[in-house]
Amino acid sequence: MAETTNDTKVTSYIDVVHSKDTKRIVLPENMTEKEAIVALERKRAEQNEWVKIHEPTTAYPLDGALAMMKAIAEQYGWANLRPTPGFFGPNPPTMVAVSISPSEKVQVPWGRIEIPGIEGHLQTGIYEVKGRPAFVIGGEVRRKNERAIATLAARVREIVAEESIYRAKAIKINFGTFDSIEDYNPTFMDLSQVDPSQLILSADVMDAVNTSVFTPIERTELCRTHKIPLKRGVCLAGPYGTGKTLTARVTAYKAVTNGWTYIYLENVDDLDKAISFAKMYQPAVIFAEDIDQALGSQKRTKDENAVLNTIDGIDSKADEIMVILTTNHVEKLSKAMLRPGRLDAVIAVQPPDRDAVKQLIRLYARDMLAKDANLESVADLLAGEIPATIREVVERSKMAAIATATNGRLALTDRALEIAARGMRSHLELLKPQPVDTRSDIEKAATELALVVKGVETDGVRVTEAIKKHRSMAPSVLNS
Repeated sequence: MAETTNDTKVTSYIDVVHSKDTKRIVLPENMTEKEAIVALERKRAEQNEWVKIHEPTTAYPLDGALAMMKAIAEQYGWANLRPTPGFFGPNPPTMVAVSISPSEKVQVPWGRIEIPGIEGHLQTGIYEVKGRPAFVIGGEVRRKNERAIATLAARVREIVAEESIYRAKAIKINFGTFDSIEDYNPTFMDLSQVDPSQLILSADVMDAVNTSVFTPIERTELCRTHKIPLKRGVCLAGPYGTGKTLTARVTAYKAVTNGWTYIYLENVDDLDKAISFAKMYQPAVIFAEDIDQALGSQKRTKDENAVLNTIDGIDSKADEIMVILTTNHVEKLSKAMLRPGRLDAVIAVQPPDRDAVKQLIRLYARDMLAKDANLESVADLLAGEIPATIREVVERSKMAAIATATNGRLALTDRALEIAARGMRSHLELLKPQPVDTRSDIEKAATELALVVKGVETDGVRVTEAIKKHRSMAPSVLNS
């Protein structure tokens, strides 16, 4: 028993190193040849044991799978795909089309993989971290290959950190129900047509957006130097069509340009999962629209508490994650949501003022605007209208400009713009909802009778007609 114990101790610390530089067998000091033979036999037996592999990687599933394919190509040149044994027979491996840009995809193996020189197999898989799926390398290999697999996994993590397909990119993501591995493909946003100069807001709104949203993205290193937290929460509140969505696209453009990951969250209820995802690819911006749909209650609910705690979570204080939420109905949000400290800024994105209207007209008219056009009057007419309305006014003014065109060239004059603007005002008046008379019949009868008694006709109805019209209520009205 004593000899076995000693042999076991020897085997536990002995390491076998093969070298091209020497033909000697070097033994530890005080080890006999007999002990060395026993230790080597035990080591050989130990190295041939099967071990389970579990190498988690901080990456979204297909990001990790692509990194693994690159690592295998670097270290082994190629790999075999093998069916995975199953209860109803072997399951064939899958080649998954992984999006790497708005227009590009690459094929990535998913399933059971065999690598040259490695006894056993590896298995790509998914595990959950705080409800967010992540990539894991599983499988079973001989113990003698365990170190090689650890080296491979380390290289996978390096590739994810250096060459991730999501880091510093703009993506749309939905953490819905996943039926197959193909469902783990976020959509890349095409920002090629985004022009930041087209974001025109009223001066005070633009200042607030620049300060609270764009500055941390564009001056990241300066914020770090001065220990200004990059964990931020911003709410863009305002009616439909005022520029919140365009602000989102410009934010995406600036984020990618400055090395931030931009995540457009399709379902605001998954904000906690989006933050967990963003931690893998920070610094990151999460943009979620219509937060009032999740928090549309002046009373605190369990779901609302969960979202608020997610935004205000203590464990995310040091993270570089900016959460931008929008709402068309700020009045529906609870005071707990809007209090300073929970959100760093609540920006009221209102329709453009006079100066912004003039900038928008110049933007939409471009070189068609007459050089001597005076936009003061049309700015008065359109101040407070949404950008889509102002764009339509410019389009309509082109018809008015045709009447004065010379040499086939259109010039949008202030007169043409005013004509279109006045026509638009009349158009919008027709679209306004008519007030609904919520009075009861008895209240209507009382009003009509009171007016007639004073000698005033209302809609041609005199006392007799008023009594007939509200016959059932008239006695009580007359007796009151």
